Amino acid sequence: MNNTTNAVSSSDIDIKPRRMNFPFEQVNETYFFDDNPLKSAFITALSATFPAGEGEFIDSVRLFRDKINDPELKKQIKGFIGQEGHHSFQHKRFNQSLKELGFDAVRVESDFEKDLEYTINGKSDRQRLAYTVCFEHLTAIMSDYFLRDTSTLDGLDDTIKDLMLWHTVEEIEHKAVAFDLYMACDGDRKLLRKSLIEASLLFSWRVTKYMFRLLRWSKIRPSWKDIKGYAAFMFGRKGMMRSLRKPYMDFFRKDFHPWDHQNQNLVDQWQRNHYQPEYDRGSDQFIKTASIG
Repeated sequence: MNNTTNAVSSSDIDIKPRRMNFPFEQVNETYFFDDNPLKSAFITALSATFPAGEGEFIDSVRLFRDKINDPELKKQIKGFIGQEGHHSFQHKRFNQSLKELGFDAVRVESDFEKDLEYTINGKSDRQRLAYTVCFEHLTAIMSDYFLRDTSTLDGLDDTIKDLMLWHTVEEIEHKAVAFDLYMACDGDRKLLRKSLIEASLLFSWRVTKYMFRLLRWSKIRPSWKDIKGYAAFMFGRKGMMRSLRKPYMDFFRKDFHPWDHQNQNLVDQWQRNHYQPEYDRGSDQFIKTASIG
C-alpha cells in the first residue's frame, strides 16, 4: 500500500455519473479502429457485453448495500450505480449504431445476455458480488492501460475514442466500490482469487467467441496485415496483455486493495486533455432509476 501523504484512498473519491451523450450518428465506418476488422471486432465485442454486464454489477451490489452502515460507502455505491447505469445506456446506443453499419453488436448483446444468465444461475449472492469485484478489477486495469498511454487508441474513430476514455475514467473512479462492499460484508479473499481466475477465463473465451461471430456475420476474412496489427495491439512489446500482467497479479496479494494502484492522476489528465464538455449535457432518455440507485 502506498502510504505517502498524497496517496489516494476510496474515501477521497467523489463518484458522480457524467451523463454524456455521444454523437454516434457521426460514426460511418464499420471497421472504425485503424481500418482493422479484428481490432474493431474486439471493441465491438466489449461494448456488446456492457449493457447486461453493467446491469449485473449493479444488481449484485444492490444485494448487499442495505447490509452496511458506512455513510461514505453508501454514497459511493449510489455513484457506482449511476455511473454503471449510464455506461450501459450509452453502449446500447453505440451497439445500435454499429448494427446499422453492419457489425451486429445488438445480436451479440442478446447472445451475452443468455451466457450471463447461464453463468449466474445457481450462484449465491456472495459469489455474484465476488464476480463483480473481479470484473471490476479487470476493467480497472484495462482502463489504466488505455488512459496511461492514449496512443494505444490511435486510429480509433474520434467519437468512439471519446466514449472509451470517458468509460475508462469512471471505471477508475469507482474501481474500489464493489471491493470495499465485499470486504465489509464477507471478506473471503480465497473466493475472490478463485473467482478472478474463473472471470478471466470467461472474459477471454467470450470476447474471442463474439469477435469471430461478428466477423462471420459480416462475411469478412481478415487479411494478414489485419492479423499482424491485432497481434501487435494485444501481444506486442507495448501490447495490452503484456502491460496488464503485473497489475493483474497484484490482486492475488493477501493485502491487495484497488487503490494500491494510485492512478487518480489519469482522471485529472483526461479532464484536462480529452474531456468533451459539449457531450456532457445528459440525455432525456437516461433511465432515472439508474442515477438514484
